[in-house]
Amino acid sequence: MLLGGLPLFALAGGGAVAIFALRNAAPRPVMVFGAAALGGGVALTLAAVELTSTSGFFIGTVVAGVGFGAAFQGGIRTVVPLAHPHERAGLLSVVYVVSYLAMGAPAVLGGLLAVHNGNVLVTAREYGLAVIVLAALAAAGLLRPRTAYPACCSAVPSAR
Repeated sequence: MLLGGLPLFALAGGGAVAIFALRNAAPRPVMVFGAAALGGGVALTLAAVELTSTSGFFIGTVVAGVGFGAAFQGGIRTVVPLAHPHERAGLLSVVYVVSYLAMGAPAVLGGLLAVHNGNVLVTAREYGLAVIVLAALAAAGLLRPRTAYPACCSAVPSAR
């Protein structure tokens, strides 16, 4: 039971450390760093599984947790200031629902694939590669130069 919980502790602990360490950094670079660390951490974890390296597995898991924590914090710190104070509870509710669906649906799909193909390692590899691709796409999107929005369509609400 304890050994099964250690990877989750490593993932969550890495995320907590990142949130604390990056609390004063600008949100956009935090998200870029987070996406890169998430993809890199998952890649390290997959390599460690292939090499049957326990220490590599935990290092990769901590790095992935740092990436997840940083990316999530950057995302929250990007969208919350766009909402007026009386809208923030609703906004955060939507963010958390979308986040749980984004994490839960692929986990359920991964579980179904593992049961149907009978190979947890193949499913972990496919799931990990999908996470790496999505993290790379997120980082690439964040690194793209921003275009100015017309005044009518600005993402930032006007001061009231």
